Amino acid sequence: MSLNVDNCKRCGNIFQKYFSEFCPECYAFIRSELERSNTYLKDNRNVSLHELSEAVEVPVSKLIKYINEGKLFSLDHPNLRYNCYFCEHQIHRGYLCKECALQFKLEVKHLFLEDGYEYDEQTNQVRNVSKQPDWNGRDKFTVGKIKKL
Repeated sequence: MSLNVDNCKRCGNIFQKYFSEFCPECYAFIRSELERSNTYLKDNRNVSLHELSEAVEVPVSKLIKYINEGKLFSLDHPNLRYNCYFCEHQIHRGYLCKECALQFKLEVKHLFLEDGYEYDEQTNQVRNVSKQPDWNGRDKFTVGKIKKL
């Protein structure tokens, strides 16, 4: 019989891991933050992210993390927005607005093309056309056996 123990992702304490990456105390604390936030959002539909943060005493960065993890639903609340990480566009979810995400995708595609890859229009993927693998049989964009774009 093995003990499934881990360090808590929040406080670092060792705990017996059952279903969460947090110890029971931190898990309860996170749930209380989410419950306070959801309760406040039910009564205040048009609240902004900063107003919510002040009201429930949870940092804005944590609220954004909860939104992106799907634990808080921002689409039901029109003013619950925050800035894209690269520009000043207001977004409801994710880290990039559509324009920045498209620009990022194009820049990564061009980096691959400059490195000798080719773009397949039908599958919308970048492929390695080089027959010369590096010393370990993989190209520099392969991690394990999975190509990372």
